[in-house]
Amino acid sequence: MKYFLLILLFSGLLFFSFLGGTSVFQRAEARNAECAREMMQNKEWIVPTFNGELRTDKPAMEYYGMIAGYYLLGINEAGARFFSALCGLLVVLATFWIARRHWSEKVAWWSALTMLASLHLIIQFRLATPDPYLILCHTLSIYFFYEGWHSRKWKWFALMYIFLGLGIFAKGPVGLLLPGLTILLFMLVTKTFTWKRILEQKPWWGILLISAVALPWYYAVHVKTGGEWTRIFFFEHNLNRFDSGISGHHAPFVMPFIFVMAGLLPFSVFAVRAFKETWQQRKNNPLMVMAALSTLVVVGFYALSQTKLINYTSPAYPFFSLMIGNTIAVLSTHPESRRKTRIETYIMVFLALLLPIAVFFFMKYSPLQNVDWIAWFMVAMPIGGIVALFLRKKSSENGLLAIAAAFMVTTFIVFWKPFQVLDDQSPVHKYGEIVSAHNEVVAYKDFHHAFAFYAHGKIPVFQDEQNLIDYLASHEDVLVLSRNYDLSYMDEIPNLECLGKGQDLFSRKSTGVYYKH
Repeated sequence: MKYFLLILLFSGLLFFSFLGGTSVFQRAEARNAECAREMMQNKEWIVPTFNGELRTDKPAMEYYGMIAGYYLLGINEAGARFFSALCGLLVVLATFWIARRHWSEKVAWWSALTMLASLHLIIQFRLATPDPYLILCHTLSIYFFYEGWHSRKWKWFALMYIFLGLGIFAKGPVGLLLPGLTILLFMLVTKTFTWKRILEQKPWWGILLISAVALPWYYAVHVKTGGEWTRIFFFEHNLNRFDSGISGHHAPFVMPFIFVMAGLLPFSVFAVRAFKETWQQRKNNPLMVMAALSTLVVVGFYALSQTKLINYTSPAYPFFSLMIGNTIAVLSTHPESRRKTRIETYIMVFLALLLPIAVFFFMKYSPLQNVDWIAWFMVAMPIGGIVALFLRKKSSENGLLAIAAAFMVTTFIVFWKPFQVLDDQSPVHKYGEIVSAHNEVVAYKDFHHAFAFYAHGKIPVFQDEQNLIDYLASHEDVLVLSRNYDLSYMDEIPNLECLGKGQDLFSRKSTGVYYKH
């Protein structure tokens, strides 16, 4: 119970602290948060829109979560992110639960710590995007399948079907395809793909449950948009992304493997040993086999996809963490645990020393002004690494705990201050209040989509210069937004005063804000 309460405490702090501390400067976050706000404002519960136009990128589950967050916390950044953070908390607790149920509390402890020590995993569950909802549904559907397979009780399969349906509602076909492929491979590998075991799952009821959860909204949006949403979502955002890819997001075949290793640092350094342990336990540890297959299916699928993004592979994190947690727990009981964990510990200590230095030089030569001092907020990492070297002389487990603590403390501190310092330099933060205060806000060519969230209304976008000039001639007190690599074309438009320009965070494009008296 002590371990569970500690994981609950750590998860609450890392997922929910300072949740509204930064603006929705990320493009995907901005569009999702604004889409949910428009649906809520217009009392439109079926058709998603962004800036008044049909949004076909994702199904509505994430928007419903954000709307619930708005009712709970208000229409703000924390409201948009609240249920994403809750998904993260549930994924960690579910991973702890299944590890303790089938292995031990020590394995559950290390599996959860592996996840909580990952900065990227924490970030994923603090964003107003569909990925947290998909990861939760993906994870629970496989966990519940395993419970049903192990106990041969249908109640677990029923829960599996419900979360498969929710996974489809969260992000489309991938919510069924990836867990479905994992389950099929697991049954084949364990030689349980038999009619008897299949019939135990009552697939006919499964089809009804999945359909009852997933299809009503898909059918409703298909009817209300005359099939337009259905066509664009399935063909452009699913088939085309897999087959042709998105410009700028092509990468080598091996990249998803690198994403998972980088995303789950520092404990992903145990990857080789974890897969070796899985192979050795393959005949008597089916949960370890399930975790390995779940990891490989996600990574392998996106290795074949033409679109490769680090967030796409994040559904593998809980399962990879199970493998690592079990491996660490086994190693810690070995008489020669210090020798066996020496290489991984030294690599993690090296990372703890290197990362603050890398951040210092990255910030020093970035377009942002005077932010290299942010690296000092990561001092817990090298301190934790040095402490780990001393503690491991008595216990390898204590050394690893020091590293986990150092990375978790650093993550907490990063959300407390450095993220907010970076956000302070973003044009969204600098000019968000000005945009919010103006009734007349328009854009020329393009604009940072976060401004739609802060404008609380549609922002008309002009593509033709003369049309913009004509509009400005007949309107007063107008704010004009633009976004591009080079904003010099705005100087040619008469009667505009530049209120400010700045480079968008993590982008080569700049945003300009102009005022017409």
